Amino acid sequence: MKKLMLMFFSVLLLVACTDSSKNDELKAYVSDFENSGFINRAGQIIVLSEEGIMIDSHVLRGKSNKKSNIDKVLEKENIPLTQQFNKVYKDATIKTDGSKYYVTLDENIKLEFEKVGLRIIEDPEGVEYYTKEYSEEN
Repeated sequence: MKKLMLMFFSVLLLVACTDSSKNDELKAYVSDFENSGFINRAGQIIVLSEEGIMIDSHVLRGKSNKKSNIDKVLEKENIPLTQQFNKVYKDATIKTDGSKYYVTLDENIKLEFEKVGLRIIEDPEGVEYYTKEYSEEN
């Protein structure tokens, strides 16, 4: 009986440690957006630089059923589907809470992302963005 109890608590401790390390792995850091930033399959980029937060989008928009967070930015900026877009939002901010990122580009444009993998974030529409670099904090 003691062996069974000891084994049970060992497994319980192992599971608790695994969940804790996974939570640490998926913790959102502002620095995740630095350097190469994040890019989605449509080639849309969001990156934090010294000047502010840059949004870049090519003319591949409108080919997917899902509208990305960046598509929504372009709609608010009244950018046609056939026009490339590149803008640095100088007074933009990124705040984090757990695995979530809250990006404010200006008073009318607020974005949310969630860290779903070591170098993967996802917007509320399910569009994934990837980065090629690890942040300094991880």
